[in-house]
Amino acid sequence: MKFRTMNQDKLLEQLKDYEDKWVALLEQDDTAQVVASGSDAFEAQQEARSKGYEKVRLMKVWPFNAGYAPLA
Repeated sequence: MKFRTMNQDKLLEQLKDYEDKWVALLEQDDTAQVVASGSDAFEAQQEARSKGYEKVRLMKVWPFNAGYAPLA
């Protein structure tokens, strides 16, 4: 997922509190903001909708102390 020219440090700072959870991100201009979270994607999306955010991107925040290598 690429956020145009977004300041990555700001996003990483936001994500520290959501380790190993799903987050709903609201994109505005060239920034993104965490608006909801949950233990799974459905829960994060439902929380975002209950707050009035319909168009969000969902993202899994992986544990920070582990590596991730997807299978090709």
